[in-house]
Amino acid sequence: MLANHQELDVVVTAVASVGVVVRADGQDGFIDQVKHPSWRSDTPRAEVGDRLRVAVLDASRTPPRLSALPCDIRTARSLRHTEPLVRLCPPPGEGRTVKWSVVEEALGIALPGDYKRLVEKFGGGLFAGALWLLEPDCPDAMYDLVAQTTQRAEILAGLWDAGEEKPSELDQGGVRLVPWGYAEGGGHFLYWLVRPDAAPEEWTVILNEGRGPLWEAHPVSCSRFLLDVMTGTTSSFYFTDLEDDPASDDKPRFEPNSQILGQ
Repeated sequence: MLANHQELDVVVTAVASVGVVVRADGQDGFIDQVKHPSWRSDTPRAEVGDRLRVAVLDASRTPPRLSALPCDIRTARSLRHTEPLVRLCPPPGEGRTVKWSVVEEALGIALPGDYKRLVEKFGGGLFAGALWLLEPDCPDAMYDLVAQTTQRAEILAGLWDAGEEKPSELDQGGVRLVPWGYAEGGGHFLYWLVRPDAAPEEWTVILNEGRGPLWEAHPVSCSRFLLDVMTGTTSSFYFTDLEDDPASDDKPRFEPNSQILGQ
C-alpha cells in the first residue's frame, strides 16, 4: 500500500501519450506526462523498462499518482515528517489559511513546503513546552516570522560587527539566515540556512544559543527537527535535557499562540 510523500524506485511497464504506467512496490502507479522530466527538459522520453525514482503525490487514486520530477521528490521528503507530527500532536483546531505569496514577497524568499503545512495545520505556538513555531501575522512580534526575520538580522549584524564570530556555514556568498523557531526559556533561535544554490526543501536547520556565541547545525528540515524534539530523539545539545518526556500524556504537546497569548 503506497502512502503520500513516499519515495521509491519504479519500473516503466507501459507508455502512452498522456503518461506512463509503472510498477511500484508490487502495484501499478501512473506518472502524468507533465510529471516526467522529459516534459520540461532534454531528458529522453520514457520507455518500457526505464527505472525511475519517484514520489507518491496521491495514493488515494486508482492507480496512485506519482511524480519523477526532482522538485516533487524534494517536496515529498520535506513533508514526510509533518504527518507524524500531526498524529503525535493533534492540532487544536481547523488550522489557518495564509496568503503565502504575500509572506514570501515580504521575506524575499520562497518558504519550505513542510513549514507551510505546519502553519496551516497548527498555526504558531509552543511544542512540548519548549519550542515555539513562529508564524506569519502573529499579533505578538516576538513570535511573528516576518518581524523576527528583520529583528534577528539586525541583532546578528550588530554582534558580528562587534567581533563575535560568524558560523562557518555563512562563509558561502549569498547565504542568509531566516528564523523559524524560538526556544522557550533558553532563548535559542532556530534558523533556516538559506543558500542561493539550494531549493527551500533542501535548507537545513542551524541553532544559535540564546546566551552565548555558539552555533549548532543540523542537516534536517524544520519539521524533522521538531519531530525529533517531540520524540526525544534529537541530537541537539540544547534539547536533549528536557525535564520531562516531551511526548508524555500529562502535559500539552502543542499549545497555540491564541491560547498562550490570549489573542
